Amino acid sequence: MHVAMSDRLGRRRFVRLSGGAAVAASLGSPGLVRAAAGEATGPAARHVNVIIIGAGLSGLMAGRELRRRGVDSFLVLEASDRVGGRTLNMPIGGGHIVEVGGEWIGPGQDSVAALIGELGIGSFDAYYEGDTTYDIEGAISRGFLPHVSLAEAADFAKVAWQLDRLCKKMPVGEPWRMDGAASLDRTTLGDWLREHAATSFTPSVFRLITRAVWAGYPERISLLWVLHYLRAAGGLLPVILNDGGAQDQRIVGGSQIISERMASQLGDRVLLRRPALRIEDHDPKRMRVMTPVETFTADRVIVAMAPADTLRIEFTPALPKPRQDLAAGWARLPRLPLVKAAVLYESPFWRADGLNGAMQSDRSPIQLVFDNSPEDGSMGVLSCFLSVVECPHLADRKAREEGLRDELARYFGSTALDATGYVEKDWAADPWSTGCISPLTPGVLTAAGEYLRKSTGRIFWAGTESAKRWCGYMDGAISAGARAASEVHASLKA
Repeated sequence: MHVAMSDRLGRRRFVRLSGGAAVAASLGSPGLVRAAAGEATGPAARHVNVIIIGAGLSGLMAGRELRRRGVDSFLVLEASDRVGGRTLNMPIGGGHIVEVGGEWIGPGQDSVAALIGELGIGSFDAYYEGDTTYDIEGAISRGFLPHVSLAEAADFAKVAWQLDRLCKKMPVGEPWRMDGAASLDRTTLGDWLREHAATSFTPSVFRLITRAVWAGYPERISLLWVLHYLRAAGGLLPVILNDGGAQDQRIVGGSQIISERMASQLGDRVLLRRPALRIEDHDPKRMRVMTPVETFTADRVIVAMAPADTLRIEFTPALPKPRQDLAAGWARLPRLPLVKAAVLYESPFWRADGLNGAMQSDRSPIQLVFDNSPEDGSMGVLSCFLSVVECPHLADRKAREEGLRDELARYFGSTALDATGYVEKDWAADPWSTGCISPLTPGVLTAAGEYLRKSTGRIFWAGTESAKRWCGYMDGAISAGARAASEVHASLKA
């Protein structure tokens, strides 16, 4: 059953975007890895047909799909003390939560729509009634569109159309097969904008977009990656629209509930605090997966992690060089380490002023703000994305909490100073995730992109980055998990 999702476009706003300590310490201990690998005594390793590494949306969906296909012998190993990966709910009082990771769904995201329908989870429209606030090139404006000259508006529309047309020439999910892929991959989005934009306004708006969508700058991100990401979403418009786009609806109970429901159904097949330290694939009969707690054997392994995070695992034999280069390419990306913060209020006061709580900026300390209040509006929540690299004066958490109120007051008036609470997730400080958003620098996709999904011996790959459709979104994570499970099932039968 598919949850009904609004296909309305409504008022299309202009660019509305969107393990305990012992286990953690053990990851830095090669002695533990050697001890596990050379262990000759103790109980026999537990054997299952399939080991899944990672209990985020992709890994849990892989387990769900294996069960659907009749494979009941599997385990999901999760390094953290929770499920959900890059989705996370935080309580804010009154029985409410706020999401401090991925949270939205939109039209065309059929995989996540089908899944929440099967799990009995509802969705509701995100709040976008009223005017949006813009801070572009130092000018603050409000309305349906930012204050912009006719020439600037025409230039942005022309460049956006050119980018959208270019992305739709790409084979879906296979950017390395696009005509001129190598040249596009050597080019950054910033290079391309300098060649095609006639005003400073257009690159500034795209800087706003890349900060919000990819936590990076146009000058650092591969043009081929941008085209791949847009193609996977159906074009530029679904990515930059909120109302009727990728940020159209929210999940009742918060996005982490999707993983929690799947994990509950999988039961004791999901094991927490089990970071994979080493995966061996040289025994013709059984693979071995070692954690600080115990060792497992399996016939197949699915790794459902962000590519950069797989560098924590020792693979023997070593993975093919393109696969290693893919992970290293993501890991060395000079991304903006993100904090997603929520400032709490007694009520969503901005609505009475005709504002929808959204703010986007190309240069302020806050990349974007949006109304993340509960569906019933019983309290107000303004959620913010920011990077301490861009605002070192907010590096300290206490300073951040106070500084964000001051920033919000610039956009929503002095009432924004009267916050009743504050919660945040600093993704740069997460011990199991290199970041919640992951674009690519030039050169990686054409050199190693084919290894996003290509199995390595008896190791199969999931994770949202490997998705053909909606890569980088919850929908992509879910479809990638199902695809990897299908590949494993076929491999086991063979």
